[in-house]
Amino acid sequence: MREKSRSGQLGELQRLLAALQVNQVELPHLETHRAQLDALVGQAGDIFQSQAALAASKQEASQKLASLLTDSLQLATVLRFSLKQFYGRSSEKLVEFGIQPFRGRKKRKSPSTPAESTAPAEGAPRVD
Repeated sequence: MREKSRSGQLGELQRLLAALQVNQVELPHLETHRAQLDALVGQAGDIFQSQAALAASKQEASQKLASLLTDSLQLATVLRFSLKQFYGRSSEKLVEFGIQPFRGRKKRKSPSTPAESTAPAEGAPRVD
């Protein structure tokens, strides 16, 4: 069965090399190719280990970045609340810090009652 993963392929090549090494006496005509394969598999193994180390390093960096961003966002929230307290929640100075000042609420239209909606409007002709 042929391996599809890179680690599986590398393992398969190493097993082939081991079998060629054991049978080296019987296969002297393949020695040049075996030596080339040995060198290539050795390089591939080194790069595979390097890649695994870089992947672990990347994961560690990602976790550290996530932690730093979480801490930064929490501190930024504290600072925004402090700025609102210092300048006042309606101060236009807050815009400099990227904070929306409180400018009051828009007035809502009061919901009409059913009696108002069925009654004719003033000034409208009445049909009997």
